[in-house]
Amino acid sequence: SRQTLLFGKPELDWLAGPALHLAEKAKGDPALAAKLASEWRKEFRTNIKALRDSAARPGGLTAALFGRMVTSDTDANITAALHVAHAFTVHAEEAENDDLAEDEPGADTIQETELTSGLFYGYVVVDLPGLLENLGNDSDLAGQVLFNLIHLIAEVSPGAKLGSTAPYGRASLMLLEAGDRQPRSLAEAYRSPCDPDTNAAVGALANHLERLDDAYDTGEERRVMTLVDADFPRAQRGSLADLAGWAQTLTGATA
Repeated sequence: SRQTLLFGKPELDWLAGPALHLAEKAKGDPALAAKLASEWRKEFRTNIKALRDSAARPGGLTAALFGRMVTSDTDANITAALHVAHAFTVHAEEAENDDLAEDEPGADTIQETELTSGLFYGYVVVDLPGLLENLGNDSDLAGQVLFNLIHLIAEVSPGAKLGSTAPYGRASLMLLEAGDRQPRSLAEAYRSPCDPDTNAAVGALANHLERLDDAYDTGEERRVMTLVDADFPRAQRGSLADLAGWAQTLTGATA
């Protein structure tokens, strides 16, 4: 009564099997046929409920992180625990066009490729209570997911045009924060584009963070990994492994 159900031949063939079996057992007795059908329906609903409950949680690591939407069954929905913002360059874009000069001999086509490179700011939020819930409150598994996630964010590059660009860069800065307040992005540090230089980009981020601390004083715990010599307020410096190891412990504290 809630929505239209479309059955294909495999579904119809499956439904016909139990119907024929019940008809043979009833041997033409309408009352017995109704009783057998009622018993079958009750058992079928019990089995389907068991299958549905076993599949509702967990929904796999991908669904635990990025969520899952099932329009026909809201109980099967999973709220995303990982929130990922679009990365953007902290400086003005600089494009290099591979075109022939006007006075050079040769041939050209209307096809062109623009090559760009830049320093990107990326922002990721992990809802720790949500991640724990999506993983069945398994704090050890949630901690391992966080440990791997920190490494992936720092080390994995986009996969397009690998053969012609080899885009295997790694993060020049990783700043991790943990707290019980609503998270906030530091993207406003680059409202005015900075120079395309790592020192300038890291300096702008540290200055903006210090101003936010002075204004809001929310007291987050921080860990930072950076390739340049820069001081971040209230942040303990370490390697990528140090940051990932610290993140792994946060799920135990939240559980």
